[in-house]
Amino acid sequence: MRRASNSFHPKMKSSQIDDKKEIKSESPYSTIPAPRKKRATMFQIARLVYLLLVFVTGCTSIVSSQLIILLLFHNDIRRKNMLLRFTKQNFLVLLVYLTSKVSPTELILTFGDSPLLNNAVHTDPKTKRHTFNLDNHAIVIANHQIYSDWVFVWFIAYLNKCADQIFIVMKKSLEKLPVLGFGMRNYNFVFLSRNWARDRDYMVQSFRKVATVGQKCWLLIFPEGTNLSTTTYSKSSKYAEKVHMKPTQNVLLPRARGLYLACKNLGSTTRTLYDLTIGYSGHSSEKMAQDVYTLSSTYLFGHGPKSISIHIDAIDIQHDIPEVDFSGISTNIGVNEEEEEIERFGNWLNNRWYKKDQLMKQYYETGKFENPRGKEYRMQLKLATSFELLNVYLIPLLAYVFGVIIYKMVHYLLH
Repeated sequence: MRRASNSFHPKMKSSQIDDKKEIKSESPYSTIPAPRKKRATMFQIARLVYLLLVFVTGCTSIVSSQLIILLLFHNDIRRKNMLLRFTKQNFLVLLVYLTSKVSPTELILTFGDSPLLNNAVHTDPKTKRHTFNLDNHAIVIANHQIYSDWVFVWFIAYLNKCADQIFIVMKKSLEKLPVLGFGMRNYNFVFLSRNWARDRDYMVQSFRKVATVGQKCWLLIFPEGTNLSTTTYSKSSKYAEKVHMKPTQNVLLPRARGLYLACKNLGSTTRTLYDLTIGYSGHSSEKMAQDVYTLSSTYLFGHGPKSISIHIDAIDIQHDIPEVDFSGISTNIGVNEEEEEIERFGNWLNNRWYKKDQLMKQYYETGKFENPRGKEYRMQLKLATSFELLNVYLIPLLAYVFGVIIYKMVHYLLH
């Protein structure tokens, strides 16, 4: 994950450092013209009003559901957690419904050659709809390009039947969002201040809690810590120059500490780390995806990506990451030993990100990722059935109905 201080980045091995020459990189994003402003039509404005109405009422309904659950099942931990998971999936249902209505998009998935990805996809012979047979207890990482990256990864969890058990690592400022912040805290998302001294113990506690939630659990981390922009790319390139690292062109350099702690504390319950590389159609390497697919262009003008390519690779945490013990046995180690492991893990993660950088270069040149299995899977970003949207409003509706019934019964008995 991205940190506020450059000192949090693990050092590279000597083989990756050029002591004689400084590696400089001129940003390919330095001359991007500002996007032209567009005027919304009456139809687009009406559509936006509808979307806002559904979004606001949906979010209000979800938070109201959580308040009802916390009130009625305060001492019943099992039922409380089960119903809160129901509201977690409902939030994704709401987001997917809105996105599919205003900006339909197609997901194109390819898979690496890891044995962990054998039989990863199930296709219904009648409906031809794809679902996934991925590990239900896994850590998921991805490059970060636009603000809604996490929605598409969450949708993959939905197709894997574990959307109600996803935990996302986010920056702490999102915890303070009105209404949404309260809802996400009830989802046990992990909010970081990007300060190692403040975050470390909190992360350990959070990840250990995630490790005990049951058989289904996805932990989503964006190691870059922020989405790719002109500013963040410039900072990443300057840092690479400062520590004599090879600069990237299409991704940001990753931060290893948060992911290291996740693997360390979930190692006893999961063996799988899914590495997702995400590419958006409709823009070249000279343009930032976040500048092309802004929230207004997507949800006001309906100009979201027509297709999203996602390449999924899998790593066996305990066997494919050298020189680091992720068995889950030795989680309490000394500070010096931990720093040494973080440095070794950081070297491994940086090499993964250089490969990801090449994958993105290939995507911009050819419009697709490498496909060692020779097969791609296409699916629309949409719900299995639109009736799922009713679940968003179900608990407040039932509470209202029971409230009316009780009120009438009391009124009848008193009169």
